[in-house]
Parts: sequence; C-alpha cells; structure tokens
Amino acid sequence: MFPQHGGMKTLFGWMLAVGLCAGMESSWAAPAPDYRLGVVLVVDQFRADYLLRFRRDFKSPAESGYRMLMERGAYFPLADHGLLQNMTGPGHAVVLSGSYPYRNQISTNVWFDREKKKHQYCVADDAYPLVGSSGPVPGAKNGVSPRLMNADTVGDELKNADRPSRVVSVALKDRAAVLMGGKRADHALWFDDRNCQWVTSTFYRKELPGFVLDQNRKIASEKQKLVSWGPFRDISLCSKEGLQTPLAMERTFDLALAAVDDLELGQGKDTDLLLVSLSSHDYYGHHHGPNDPHMKQMVLDEDRLISEFLKKLSKRVPGGLKDVWIVLTGDHGIPPSGLPQERIPSENIPEDRLPRLVEEEMEKKFGKPRSGKWVEAVVEFQVYFNHDALRDASLKPQDALRAVRERLLREPYIDQVWARDEILYDRKVPAGEYGKVADRTLSRNSGDWIVVLKPFYFSDSYRITHMTHYSYDRYVPLLFYGKGFRPGTYRQIVNMVDIAPTLSSLLGVLPPAQSEGRVLTEVLR
Repeated sequence: MFPQHGGMKTLFGWMLAVGLCAGMESSWAAPAPDYRLGVVLVVDQFRADYLLRFRRDFKSPAESGYRMLMERGAYFPLADHGLLQNMTGPGHAVVLSGSYPYRNQISTNVWFDREKKKHQYCVADDAYPLVGSSGPVPGAKNGVSPRLMNADTVGDELKNADRPSRVVSVALKDRAAVLMGGKRADHALWFDDRNCQWVTSTFYRKELPGFVLDQNRKIASEKQKLVSWGPFRDISLCSKEGLQTPLAMERTFDLALAAVDDLELGQGKDTDLLLVSLSSHDYYGHHHGPNDPHMKQMVLDEDRLISEFLKKLSKRVPGGLKDVWIVLTGDHGIPPSGLPQERIPSENIPEDRLPRLVEEEMEKKFGKPRSGKWVEAVVEFQVYFNHDALRDASLKPQDALRAVRERLLREPYIDQVWARDEILYDRKVPAGEYGKVADRTLSRNSGDWIVVLKPFYFSDSYRITHMTHYSYDRYVPLLFYGKGFRPGTYRQIVNMVDIAPTLSSLLGVLPPAQSEGRVLTEVLR
C-alpha cells in the first residue's frame, strides 16, 4: 500500500526516493571500469636473476618490454613460490588462485593415481576431448580440463560476481593455459604440436572460434617455412626445436592479439582479462640450461616481443596502456648449469635409481611382499607404495620409513625423506623452512614418501630440470604496471599467493575461494 500520511507530498517524495534508489542501484551495478583490460604475462622457467643479469643489454624503456615494466612499474626482484617442488603446473595454479597445493591439489605436474593405478597428468580429463580446426583432434591421448584443481581463479571470481568481463588464456602448454584460465574462462587455448595447431577442449568450447581458425590457417601456410635461431638451423615452427625458439612466442602473441581484436577485449563494460604464458623459454632451458650463451638471446628476444605486443595492445584499447594493468612473473626457476663438480657437486639422478634402492631396502627389512612389489611407482622422487603389500605386513608408510631412513640418507643425493601422512594428517611438521614448504605443498595426491634432493641434484628426465625448493627453483621476478601501482623497486621478498588478492582488490571482487595471500598495499596508490 502507498503511505497514508502527508497526502500527495509524501507520495511524491516516496516515489522520488524509490526512483533515486533505482538509479543509484543501476549506476552501482555497472560503474565505469577503472581499467579496461588486465594482462598477466607468465614467462615459463624465468629465474629471478634474469632481469638483473641482462638488464644492461635491454634497450630504452621505449623499446624494451622488460625495462619499461621494471622502471615504470612496481618491481619485486624476488617473489617466492615457496613450494617443495616448483614446476609448471603448481606454478601456474598459484598465480591467479592465490593458493598453495595443499588446498588447490596441484602439487606436481604428474602424480600416481592410487585408485586407477596409473599416472595422472594435472589437467588430463578424458571427459573433455580436444577440439581443433576440424573438430575432435586426431591422435589426442587425453582430454583436458581444470577439474582436478580444487580452487577457482581471479577470472572465475569476476564471473561469479556476474561481471560482464571476458577471460582469455593462451599458452603453448595446456596446463599453463588451463590453470591460469580456471573454470569459467571464455577461451583457454594451447598448442597441439603433434598436429601443429591451436586447440581447446570441450570443457570450454565445442568448436574453435573464427579467430583461432584464422591463426591455424596462418600456421599451416608456414609449415614448410624453415628458420634458424641460436643453435638451430633450418627448422620449422612445428618441430620440437621450433617450439624452443622465439618464433613460437611470436605465434603466442599473435593469437593473444587476435583474441583482443575478435572479442574486442578492453572495449566492454567491465575489465577483461588476457592471460598469456610464454613456454619457449622453458622448452629451451630444459635442453640447454640457464648458462647457455643463447639463453641471453632468448631473454633479449622475449624483451623485444613483449615491447611489440604492448605497443600493439595500446592501439587496441581506448586510452592506451593507461587503461591497462599488467602483471609479469614466472612459474618457477631452474638450477644453474655447468657447475664445477669438484667444488659444487651436482648430478642428474636416473629416475630408476630410487625405486630400485627402496625396493632392495624394504626386502632386506621386511622380506618379499606376498602381493607384487613394495613400490608401485616413483614420480618426481615421491614414492607410492603397494598398499596391499603394506597391509599384509601390518605396516604403515611411516613405520617402513623409520626402518630404512638411515640407509636412504647415506645416498649422496638425498637430503631428507618424509612420510606424507606424518605431515599431512599426524601434523608432525618438520622444523623451519623445510616444514613450511612441505606443509603447504603436500596434498592427497602426493606420494607416501617424499624424497628431498640435495642442492643442485635433479632428475635425469631432462639435461637440466627444476623440481626442488631451493632458491634457484622457487624465486621469480614479479612486476606490476598500471596507474594504480606505485613505481619503484621493492627489495622485500613477497609470496606468489599475494598476486591474486592484490588483483582482486584492484578489481573489486572477492579473492578466489582458496586464496590465502595478502594484498600488496605497499605498491597500490
């Protein structure tokens, strides 16, 4: 009913108030965005020291992407992933979820699925097959989705708040594109090197959009074109060598800009997100190491390509880069290569050495198991036991470890061995930094035993690889650029989980559900 007291004046005032409130509500629901576009650039395997090591070789900020971001943005030389095993899956998962593996469940790239008795890739999902230019991708072994990540992302939170933002994620690697894009990305796109094309999965799209088809046609027309870079001569983009070159990064930026054009990113009613991971750096680094003379050229070529990308982007967004915020970081580092063995021992440990050692020592202590072997699998130096054998012997993994730990620690490459359940469930967390990294990294997907390698030891799965909690694997640079950030170099070590809540604060949404970092108020205006 209408108000009874005060007659028409009261009625008019009431209607005016309702109208004003409705107008205020409408205005509040769709405010002019402070930023039209947010860009996250992740350079795969980007050690924290690369920007400092090669800084003198960068051109002026007008021509250098890295120098522009370092000198005109907020630059943290040391950002800490802080994980027990730093690698691509966990590294990309943390950037926009703000969560550690004990919560998001992406503790390694691959783990052993105890129920299915097989290795499980962090984004593999047979329920969602790959989609290429001609529909389902021929010869694809697995589908792909983010369902195994027990967390949402900053982009997901924009969608959860019913914001009209578009979210696009692009990378050569599927795990990079998917774990950044999250569960509600409009597009998550990665490169299928077997068929030499950009693809997605049915989790995101039933067919590729036109702008991706156009890029695939361009790549197909260049298939026979041979190029040379660094140590490679006369190679094609679609070769394993081609993916290790800046040419593959250039194609990644081409697809990102095509998405900007087709979807008109940065021209909508709210802030859009463009997420790009540059994977070539990692592909080259694994085969040649960070001290290879061509790694410097890789960084300088990245620098040029980032500068060109940002210039092209500025012409596509109303207001240019003043309406764009940018984050640049890495997903992990890499140990140094070519160390003097007599001074700093290092070794590529054969992947079969540890399972043979554990099996032998278990047999010495407890005899041959009645069912199969003691060890079902060893993945990334995590030991997965045959639990039927343990039950037959009335053993728990932690009991078995106490019996053989002393022998394992005599191995020159082993620093520590922990039982997962002691830390994860019994809460017997090791002291100091060991305890911190183990406590936030181990998940239900982790092995029964966790073998911690000594510094500068790593798996022989590549010539050189990242898989430890040491500084060379865990520290990356972190840069923020945009009108909302205070330029400067910030020497304190910050955590990678701080990125998501900081961006959420900038965007005016809740941090992702599993986020546990802090807002980096020291860099916000």
